[in-house]
Amino acid sequence: MAISAAVQPPTLLPSGEEAPKGWTKTSATPGELKFGVTDAKGQPVGSASISVVGPAMDNNARNTLGGVPTSSLRRDVINRMIGENGWVVNDFQKDVNGKSVYVVVAQSQNGGRVSSRVFYFTEVDGRIYSVATSSSPDSADRLSDETEKVINSLQNGSRRKTQRAALQE
Repeated sequence: MAISAAVQPPTLLPSGEEAPKGWTKTSATPGELKFGVTDAKGQPVGSASISVVGPAMDNNARNTLGGVPTSSLRRDVINRMIGENGWVVNDFQKDVNGKSVYVVVAQSQNGGRVSSRVFYFTEVDGRIYSVATSSSPDSADRLSDETEKVINSLQNGSRRKTQRAALQE
């Protein structure tokens, strides 16, 4: 008699959608979900986390995201990189699925190995979310593409929730 492996349920994002292939939840607290990321062969290539940074503000002035100055978000990443023996490489705003997203690209060094760090900030339902990744430089592009899908999921989950609420009225 063959013993079958237990089928693991898919890892879900806060939106209720499935996480990208290879993203497995490693821990969760009320303000943060952490994932381990593996390649097609199941080998670890990095990590990702989704967290709530704080509330958005009403002020949508220039150089802000959800009313929060991007310089404040950048400063948070700089402080984190100092603690990880790292540095910020670049920061910019881009459009993902019609919404402004603030991106901070950084690197850190641990045991002589350089890790690529990318922090995405987006506003959804009056909250600023951070989706952060850490990987080897050769896996950074893959994680970047997958992170944009996660951001779309957060934004689409918000739209579905709004549509469901409108249908119930």
